[in-house]
Amino acid sequence: MDEYKNNGKLSFEWHSLLRDILHNAWVIVLAAIVGFILTYVSGRIIYRPVYTSSATLIVNVKTGTYQAYTNLAASSEMAEIFTEVFVQPSMKEKASEYLGNTGFTGELKASVLQNTNIINLSVTAKDPEVAYNELVAIIEVYPQISDTIFSNAVVDVMRSPEVPRSPSNAIPNSYKTVVVGAVVLIVLMAILVLSLMRDTVKSEAAFNKKVGAKLIGTVVHERKYHSVKDLLVRKKSSLLIDNAFTSFRFSESYQKIASKIEYMNRNNGDKVFLFTSVAENEGKSTVAINTSLALASRGKKVVLLDMDFMKPAIKFILNLKFDGENDFGSFLSNGTEKDGPKLTQYKNSRLYVAVNNSRHSDYVDWINSARVKELLDELSKEFDYVIIDTPPMFAAAEVASVSRFCDKSVLVVRTDFVQTADVNDAIMILSEDNHFAGCVFNDVYDEFSFFGQTGANETGYTGGYYSSYGGYSKYVSSYSASLGLLETENDDKN
Repeated sequence: MDEYKNNGKLSFEWHSLLRDILHNAWVIVLAAIVGFILTYVSGRIIYRPVYTSSATLIVNVKTGTYQAYTNLAASSEMAEIFTEVFVQPSMKEKASEYLGNTGFTGELKASVLQNTNIINLSVTAKDPEVAYNELVAIIEVYPQISDTIFSNAVVDVMRSPEVPRSPSNAIPNSYKTVVVGAVVLIVLMAILVLSLMRDTVKSEAAFNKKVGAKLIGTVVHERKYHSVKDLLVRKKSSLLIDNAFTSFRFSESYQKIASKIEYMNRNNGDKVFLFTSVAENEGKSTVAINTSLALASRGKKVVLLDMDFMKPAIKFILNLKFDGENDFGSFLSNGTEKDGPKLTQYKNSRLYVAVNNSRHSDYVDWINSARVKELLDELSKEFDYVIIDTPPMFAAAEVASVSRFCDKSVLVVRTDFVQTADVNDAIMILSEDNHFAGCVFNDVYDEFSFFGQTGANETGYTGGYYSSYGGYSKYVSSYSASLGLLETENDDKN
């Protein structure tokens, strides 16, 4: 399907971006922690604190035999000269001798406040006491040099030096905030870029441009949590159109799909429909169930076959009671019953279900057998519609074989879930026998919803169940306990 290749443009969709940010919130938090660690490590390893002790001096000029003050210009010029004197090596030597040290370890600086006769004198050292002592020594010994050179000048101390209590090169908190913010921003931008560049089907417009198949229907996103309380206690509602809490738009989505199926039945006599998906968690089981309910609500007699023998979900979604004898997989595997499979009626509706209680690892031996085709032929005579739920195509290549026994196959595509190329490859496989009807675009967001950004699969669980069968019984028991939401009114066997 070369005509449906990605055109290289970024695909922008608000819900997709927000969902990616929420799903990767832990990465953003981790980035903030990394940024904080970077500032801490740099502070402990790279950063070297220094301490500065400073004093303020004022220079005045003497006149005659008594001390007087001349104009500011003369004093300012003298102050400029004194700054050069203070930083001379001889001054440092005198100060070292005064302290009894072998050398002057601090950095001595002197500067004049512009257009004044005020001198700022400072000593910077690695130790606060060293900085203070050396500055005090400079102030004490400077007359020994200055008086021999400038007899007409006097230097007074305006502000005495003090022992510094904090580093003069301390890293400001604003710097730490900038570093942490920069790391978070880089990670956030990376998430956004990857989200925009991901070649998935994110909207109906993108579907029409990228996917080489008809769009049978679009199912709007439906919340599994109907209140904040439900969200906090993780109380999910089944996504069924006969649920009292289900929105009208969600139910109407399936009524439109049912109308399309009825149209295909009137025009071509199609009665057996297979529902599959590329990957798990795309909602194929929910789509198959609700389509069956929609057809049954129109007075049609419908049978729903759970042929997902790797991860059966219909029994749990419909909350059907199971006595252990109605296992559809066992019926197909044994091949001894002549009366057909034992069906369970859903409530008082015209929907009948062939359910599985657990997975069947031997399904490959009989899935392509004539027994399956004979069963579908028999059921199509008794029922108006036969709806089949199968495993995802990535997990079971036999889905394409089952589609040969059906009148039409339908591919469920969840918004922004699998790569567009994989969707088109699946369509190409299903189209080989000319029985492919089109796609159902599932879980499509229509309007902004903060609490509805994180979708779940039709069972309310996520995970690679198809990649491994280990611990499956634990999954079944935990899931069975968590989906006790709908009451099954009878368990009649047909």
